[in-house]
Amino acid sequence: METFTTHITFTSGDTHKEEPITDLGPTITRLCEGPAAVMGIIKRAVIVDQMDRICVEIKGRNIVYPVKLGIQQREYRRALKAQKNQK
Repeated sequence: METFTTHITFTSGDTHKEEPITDLGPTITRLCEGPAAVMGIIKRAVIVDQMDRICVEIKGRNIVYPVKLGIQQREYRRALKAQKNQK
């Protein structure tokens, strides 16, 4: 089973390395939409595989790598905003 490690840099300059995980979905959601992200204290997060290859890079609340995932995130946010505006 492949594991991934998350490296977080906060706006204060502090860094944090999280324990290895196997499920990327909840981690990506937390880093983009969780309380720390909403408060704006996460500057950058990088999720790497066991060979230290970057799998996901997040700046602020936005996924920047892989590009396709970032595009999907922006489309999802636009759809949510449009839905909210219709109410």
